[in-house]
Amino acid sequence: MRRLVLLFNDILLHFSTQQKRDFVELAKVHPMKVWFGSDVNPQLYCMLTGYIEVICGLLLYAGPRSLKLASTAVLLIVMVVVMQGLYWLGKPAVMFTPAACCTILLLFNFVNLLGETQPKEKKKE
Repeated sequence: MRRLVLLFNDILLHFSTQQKRDFVELAKVHPMKVWFGSDVNPQLYCMLTGYIEVICGLLLYAGPRSLKLASTAVLLIVMVVVMQGLYWLGKPAVMFTPAACCTILLLFNFVNLLGETQPKEKKKE
């Protein structure tokens, strides 16, 4: 059991350091820096992206229709910025796969939400 815990900690440490390196690279080509010349703090960028994804995910799960549409749009923007950063970094196409799959699923969800009809209220007589 102890070995399993140590192995799990080593795996988490590896992914954590890799994620930090990835966000440092993405911060270098973030649209705020490229278009406006404003530096982006990689740690703040990582934290804000995580909070945005969690909040939007919770709204997609339990929010009303209007908030589901808004959170889907926000997540689509996040995915596009990530894919744009990967493209500007010259990463291989395999790196785009998770973001592309999420974008396709979010687009399907967005179209599905747009196609839903609101339940009509009964007229009171």
